[in-house]
Amino acid sequence: MKTDYKPHTPRLKKVDRYVRALFKDELPSGIKFHDANHTLHPNRGVVAVANRIALSEKISSHDRELVIAAAYFHDTGYIREYDKNEPIAARIAGRILKLLDYKPEEIEKVQKMILATDLAKKPKTHLEKILCDADLDNLGRKDFFKLNAKLREGRRARGLDVNDDIKWYIGTLEVMENHRYYTGSQIELREEEKQKNIRKLIKKLERLKKEKQGKK
Repeated sequence: MKTDYKPHTPRLKKVDRYVRALFKDELPSGIKFHDANHTLHPNRGVVAVANRIALSEKISSHDRELVIAAAYFHDTGYIREYDKNEPIAARIAGRILKLLDYKPEEIEKVQKMILATDLAKKPKTHLEKILCDADLDNLGRKDFFKLNAKLREGRRARGLDVNDDIKWYIGTLEVMENHRYYTGSQIELREEEKQKNIRKLIKKLERLKKEKQGKK
């Protein structure tokens, strides 16, 4: 299901303008996966996916706005830091949302959702689960391997050694096998394709290992 999203409340329209300008002006060129497209693509971006899941999960219109606001800001920390960028994104969101007339309790919810997207953490609330599912929607999509290559390209651009195919795909497989979707609608939509991607990864690794053995 592809649903193009456009900001649907006055506050979100302002958030949209701010985040688009921020990515355009300040995102480092070495960011290849967590770029503006990852967040803002009209139907595959985290904002659009968060909207789609929020509607599927039938949450309140107010909570839906907060999830979408969190989706807009969730990767803005990459303008400052690659690793552990979530606290930076939460601070940026706090500062900007205050200027856009979001209440303190709304801002706190948004910040907690952003912090929950850290892979080392587990989401606690329904809203946090929706955002985490939106952020990793690509794991259960047909463009998974294309986007995985972009992630690898971005790591290479940062000077990291990602040339070993076997090491790269083992790490990718570990992420996939440790991941879970939390919301019923996302499990129904993406889990089957995610399992297909896992099986493709395993076959790819088996082939690479055989090729390596053959060269010895």
